[in-house]
Amino acid sequence: MRDKLFKEKIKQGQKLIGTWIQAGSPEIVEVVGLSGFDFAIIDTEHACFGIEKAEELVRAADVVGLIPIIRVSHRNPTLVMKALDTGAQGFVYPGVTCRRDAEEAVSASKYPPEGIRGACPFVRAAGHGSGNWKEIAARANQDTVRVILVEGKEGIDNFEDILSVEGVDVIMMGPFDLSVSLGVGGELEHPLVMDAFSRMIGMCSQRGVVMMPNIFDPDLDKVKKLSEHWFGYGCQSLLVNTDKLMLSWALRKNLETARGSAEK
Repeated sequence: MRDKLFKEKIKQGQKLIGTWIQAGSPEIVEVVGLSGFDFAIIDTEHACFGIEKAEELVRAADVVGLIPIIRVSHRNPTLVMKALDTGAQGFVYPGVTCRRDAEEAVSASKYPPEGIRGACPFVRAAGHGSGNWKEIAARANQDTVRVILVEGKEGIDNFEDILSVEGVDVIMMGPFDLSVSLGVGGELEHPLVMDAFSRMIGMCSQRGVVMMPNIFDPDLDKVKKLSEHWFGYGCQSLLVNTDKLMLSWALRKNLETARGSAEK
């Protein structure tokens, strides 16, 4: 069953580690949760499944106490409503480049009068009609995790303005976009990239917003190094790889080990 909320854990000072879910498998979601991850972002932007499958994955996450967050496929207020109706604790709004995009995301996630989220008491998030609607709506407005994915040079240029939008809980920055905007495209650990991230983390901290970096590397030494770096700079959450990347890595390592024995 569902454990404490993402926001509760952050307020308690916990450091939360998550991963991306792209395989569309409830079993893998359960394994991720049972392995000890705090949260998972169910990716409907790049994975080949939609909201129906995402709802199944949210159920699987709830069973093992894994916090489910859905990345919607593109900027669209209706997609935010559908993602949250599944019972996900939060959402990632991709492609944010300006203040207006961030304001749209926040408004789409809140029931009136605070926002424009469509209200229906019969969705999974509302207990399929079995709960008290006023309590459900108030709790949703307060507890939903609003993750803004800032992308592109325009988004980076407007970072401070985006950050100032009330209701933004988490900022996620596309590391590749940042490297390109700084003239070192693809060099995700370049000093310019790392320094820019560090400045942004400081800005987020001043406003009480969580910065959520991504680590995409199967090299465990690099995962350790980067995790220590980000947590050392004050981040309270980060994403480590994807379900498919980690599965692929584990399969290759096991195969290499067995083949090595066979060839002796």
